[in-house]
Amino acid sequence: YFLTLYANASDRQGTVRTDSTNVLDRYALAKTRDLVAEMTTSMDAYDLFGACQHVRTYLDVLTNWFIRRSRSRFWEGDPEAIDTLHTVLSIFTRLTAPLLPLVSDAIYAGLNGDGANAASVHLTDWPSVEDLPADPDLVASMDLAHDVWSSTFSVRKAHQRRVRLPLQSVTIPPPHDHR
Repeated sequence: YFLTLYANASDRQGTVRTDSTNVLDRYALAKTRDLVAEMTTSMDAYDLFGACQHVRTYLDVLTNWFIRRSRSRFWEGDPEAIDTLHTVLSIFTRLTAPLLPLVSDAIYAGLNGDGANAASVHLTDWPSVEDLPADPDLVASMDLAHDVWSSTFSVRKAHQRRVRLPLQSVTIPPPHDHR
């Protein structure tokens, strides 16, 4: 719904592409590549619980990190933001089709235009990691930033501090050295 709302407002139809230069788009595409690898491993091992955990973690990153940080880009009708979200949702629905068959098919049909007349997600190929760019350094850096944000948010919530209230300081310990 979010993608459709902003794509229609800017009179655009999202397309599948992986060449965006925006750092958040590159991160979303690299995280999607990681999801494809993790889901392939889990589904090949018939590990449905593990596959569902990968989906849950990915959705948190997609909605609470990528979309929230890109909201102004969607408001402006940025084609790279719209195309990146279209791409990752297209891949995501193909990955979740075995787990959420009806929901995935409905979302996939909405992404591909013709609604009820669109081809079923169940007739598409499983995504390949080769179709997506890898950027392990960017993913590690952004995941660390997301962890810091998430931890800070949890502390705020535990102490009943408003999210928009500026903090005087935040102390972040350095990552552990495992040499």
